[in-house]
Amino acid sequence: MAFDAFVLNAVAREIEENIIKNGGRLNRIYQLNPREVLLYIRGEVPLQPLFISIHAQRGRLNFTDRHFSHPLTPPPFCMLARKHLVNGLLVSLEQPPLERVLYLHFSVLNARGQRVQKTLAVEIMGRHSNLVLLDTPDEENKQIILGALKPIPPSINRYRVLLPNHLYLPPPPQEKLHPYALSYEHFCQEINRLQGRPAARALLENLQGFSPFLTAEIAARADSANLTAADAPILWQKMQELIEIYQEGKWEPVLFLDQKNRPADYHVLRPAQPLPGNCRFSPSISALLDEFYIFQEKNEKRKTLFTMLSRVVEQTLKKNRRKEKNQLRELAGAAKADFYRQCGELLLINLKQIPNNSKEVRLKNAFQEKEEFIKIKLDPQISPSLNAQRYFRKYRKARQGEKKIAAQLRKTRREITYLESVFFALEKTDLGVLQEIREELIATGYLPAPSKTPAKKTGKKLFPLKFVSSQGEEILAGQNNLQNEHLVHQLAAKTDLWLHVKDLPGAHVVVKSEEPRQETILEAALLAAYYSRGAHSSNVPVDYTQVKNVRRLGNKPGMVTYSNFKTMYVTPHREKLQAILNKDLKNKKQPEI
Repeated sequence: MAFDAFVLNAVAREIEENIIKNGGRLNRIYQLNPREVLLYIRGEVPLQPLFISIHAQRGRLNFTDRHFSHPLTPPPFCMLARKHLVNGLLVSLEQPPLERVLYLHFSVLNARGQRVQKTLAVEIMGRHSNLVLLDTPDEENKQIILGALKPIPPSINRYRVLLPNHLYLPPPPQEKLHPYALSYEHFCQEINRLQGRPAARALLENLQGFSPFLTAEIAARADSANLTAADAPILWQKMQELIEIYQEGKWEPVLFLDQKNRPADYHVLRPAQPLPGNCRFSPSISALLDEFYIFQEKNEKRKTLFTMLSRVVEQTLKKNRRKEKNQLRELAGAAKADFYRQCGELLLINLKQIPNNSKEVRLKNAFQEKEEFIKIKLDPQISPSLNAQRYFRKYRKARQGEKKIAAQLRKTRREITYLESVFFALEKTDLGVLQEIREELIATGYLPAPSKTPAKKTGKKLFPLKFVSSQGEEILAGQNNLQNEHLVHQLAAKTDLWLHVKDLPGAHVVVKSEEPRQETILEAALLAAYYSRGAHSSNVPVDYTQVKNVRRLGNKPGMVTYSNFKTMYVTPHREKLQAILNKDLKNKKQPEI
């Protein structure tokens, strides 16, 4: 992430333009969690929430249009900030040159009714990020700490203690060359010393206040891959150009997109360095930051939820496959029922011929016309008669257990089929669908129900994908078992056409038409194959029948049995599907993750 000093400066200029010039007054403060604070500042313009995060990876400061739930009980730092800052005027900002620290200076009334300055120090420095409330400066311009969002005691940092009643010390400078204090001659000497090293990396390790993006940008603008003495003048010139942009605030907020058109990074400079995807510019750095971090947070939640659900489903699948293996073994043993009966009867027929204490006996099979001998194992500690009775007991147990084991095996295999369909639905899906799958697994008992009543959900519930065929007929496709269940048993009419890939996990597809055209049926079959485990195969068999021929199977959502069907074979090439995929009727304003 590129929230460096340049981005912070762009945000600071936006705050100055929107709040300070309009006489912004701090109206409310909320601490959302241990790392995030929301300031509501009112001026001539409408209420503008200012979001501050000291998250190690997502630390930032920007205006936001996002909706947040405010905690009912304010934490100690929030109460302290309310006490000292609420109703204060934001009068000025201060950013040390090329530093990721911004001081918000408020003019507030003290206990005596006098106007004094109090400061909120926003430090965006990775894992060292913090938000510190400072008291009125003394005659030497020193300030005492009133409180910190993340207190730092001496046991963690002896040099810089961030606790109440301690003197505030700014973050220590990096042991690098500061561009403002660097002469051209000294810069050339450093380039000579670093010859042969990658230009961007060498600049990053030796220049203060420049992020990896900025040093890569200097190297790209200077067309310098590995440092040489001849590169010094052009590198110096390009560095001075970036400093000039920083000082004058000539920002061009830009969102970097990956090859799938998803937000990958951002900055406030028009990039000269090569990027894997496209760029999209924005008039507001705050709007851009909001979009980027909303996507990142959703993506992180998606990955976390995907990992958890995949682990649960995979472990349950392994357990059921072991159960299936054991049941097959038991069923094979139960299939020996007739053999056990024959052994018992042969032992009774030949009792007088069998010596006591025998471990094994070889007897002629009286139940076969051919001359055949059967080898029968015996327990030498009991008589041949008792051995015969033991085989009869095995026979009765096997006969009784065969039906039971067969029924259990069918149940286990249905459960494996269901879990495989869930596992398939987890692949390449977005956060909303994953949340539906979590609800499904809770409802089916694979996940424990939440101990507390979940918060009321906002937004509309996801529905199956909707497409329009080349013939203008509507086609629906489920993205998980809950959607498949809802689609087949609630949305579809009995005379609609239902399609599903044969013997593979995949989407249930419904054509909303009593007599769909053949071209529509083919396109629906292509969709069924594309949204299935056979997406990368050729000649995928797709069964289709009317919805009235589809019946629930068991108590798991999305599990069905069907009759009176036909089968067609399709190869789901994306080129063939492109036209119909482009007619997806879902709202796609947000990029897919």
